[in-house]
Amino acid sequence: MKKHIMIAVALALCLPTLAQEKEQETVQDFRRHEVSIGYGFHPMTSISVDRVSRFDCWMDKVGAIYGSYTYYFNKVVGLGGTYCFDPREIDYYHHGNSFNPMVANLYESSHSIMGHLKLNCISLKHFVLYTKFGAGISFWGYRLKEFQPALYEVNLPDQHCCFAWQAALGIEVGNDRIAGFIQEGLGMEGLFSIGIRYKFNNK
Repeated sequence: MKKHIMIAVALALCLPTLAQEKEQETVQDFRRHEVSIGYGFHPMTSISVDRVSRFDCWMDKVGAIYGSYTYYFNKVVGLGGTYCFDPREIDYYHHGNSFNPMVANLYESSHSIMGHLKLNCISLKHFVLYTKFGAGISFWGYRLKEFQPALYEVNLPDQHCCFAWQAALGIEVGNDRIAGFIQEGLGMEGLFSIGIRYKFNNK
C-alpha cells in the first residue's frame, strides 16, 4: 500500500515537470517570428509602365527587391509587412528621326509598402506550401534627362502613388529555422521570385 502511495506521489511531482518540459519543447519547435528577403522577376510596377506612349522605348528592368517580416499566431496563420523596391531605367527614341533618335532617359523607382497575410497550407519537416496576400500603397520617383527638349517635349504623369498588392503561391524547402523559397504570383513582388527566410523566437 505504501509502495502505491509513493508511486502516486512521485507521479504527482513529476508530471508537472514533464508537462512543462513538453510545453517548452513545443514553444521551441514553434518559431513565431520570420524575416525573409527575395528577388522578383517582372513586378507589376514594371509590367504596366509606359510613361510616354508616343515614343519607342527600351527598358532596363532590374526587378523587385523585397524584404518581409511575419508574426505567426500559430503554425498556419501569420501577419506582417513587406517592403518592395523596383528600380528601372527607360530610354525613349523617336522612330522617325534616324539621325539622332534619342529623346530622353528616364530613371524611375517605386517603393511599395504592404501589409500581408501568410497561410502555411501544408507544413512538413522540410517542405512548406504557402499562400500570401498583400495590400498597401506604392510611391514613384522620377529623374528625367531630355536630350532634345527644343524638338520633343516629354510630359510625365502627375500620379506618384497607386494601390499596391500581391497574391502568390509558394514553396519553402529547408528546416523550421532557415529555408529557401520559390514563389509564383501577381503583384509588386513579381510574377516569379526566389529568396530565403529565417524563423526565430524571442529569448
